[in-house]
Amino acid sequence: MGHRVLAFAFVSALIATACGGGGGGGGAPTTAASQSAAAKAVCAAKNITIAVPVTPPNVVHLTPYVAVSFGYFKDENLTVELVRFEGGVQSLRASASGGITLAGTSSEPVVDGVANGADVKILYSYAPNVDVSFVVGPKIKTMADLKGKVMGVQEPGGFADVMTRIVLKRAGIDPKDVTFLQTTTAARVQQLIAGSTDTAVLHIDQTKTVQKANPQISVLANMWEILSDYQYSVYVAPTQAIKDDAATLECTIRALMRANRAMYDSANRQKIVDIAVKEGKIDAQIAGETFDLLVKAKAWPQNEGVPQKNIEGTVASEKAFGKITKDLTFDQLVDLSITKKVVDQLGRVKDFPY
Repeated sequence: MGHRVLAFAFVSALIATACGGGGGGGGAPTTAASQSAAAKAVCAAKNITIAVPVTPPNVVHLTPYVAVSFGYFKDENLTVELVRFEGGVQSLRASASGGITLAGTSSEPVVDGVANGADVKILYSYAPNVDVSFVVGPKIKTMADLKGKVMGVQEPGGFADVMTRIVLKRAGIDPKDVTFLQTTTAARVQQLIAGSTDTAVLHIDQTKTVQKANPQISVLANMWEILSDYQYSVYVAPTQAIKDDAATLECTIRALMRANRAMYDSANRQKIVDIAVKEGKIDAQIAGETFDLLVKAKAWPQNEGVPQKNIEGTVASEKAFGKITKDLTFDQLVDLSITKKVVDQLGRVKDFPY
């Protein structure tokens, strides 16, 4: 099992028994800057757009919101608009069209898109590791019970759809023997509670919310226990944009990296939890508990955030499902040149895996 399972192995027990508010992080990260750090790009005042693939955001998705609130974009002379989408597929399409500076998405649409000719590259991540559970209503007790049931997903080919198909494959159930019902980020919790769907792929805070509303709803599988090496989220940009305006992307990624690192400074905990409550419409206690779990699990990257084995694992998964037929390499999908430069500037966080 890869590092992602080690990072999240404790979470299933803690979801059932919610932990208290407590401290969030154990102080600022220890960094080691290169003696000859790369010169920083200085961006002129500019408006940028970042595609956010979840509406409203869960705690794990807070990176760009923290970067805005903490003034990190302002430090780079950037005025950012966070453009919300209902999933990574829509976010990726917006990026490929050229209207977005940097797009957040799950990794699967990018792998599929590049396999089908999309000219984009993965540059960074806001959360390398899968943090979701496959949550089911009271009619489902075992994997076999999934047959004939209604699966709540977002867009076809999106993250929830892929996670659901992985569970069905593990259960030995043909996707033709279930019904896929498309829903929104906000609605998937309510539809599961109401019984309109029998399953949902939920982040930790959503799982806590749904179980609080209906204790009969349970976790059938924690995806971090099923998937060893697998990339959850990525930030992407068109290849041509990387060539034409690397400086703006560098300034943008530097602000986001500072936000990811801020998650681990316990002095920031309450401010970040407050952002989760405001932007995600999340109960304050659940937001705090989830934040603490994610800090302990090292959910947010502190360095480049895109491990090669995770990308290769995602490619293998998409190929096994027949979503792609090509053997895509890491270099065909990923360009870490800008992000490595930013890590060099800010200093590498010691003893952190990604």
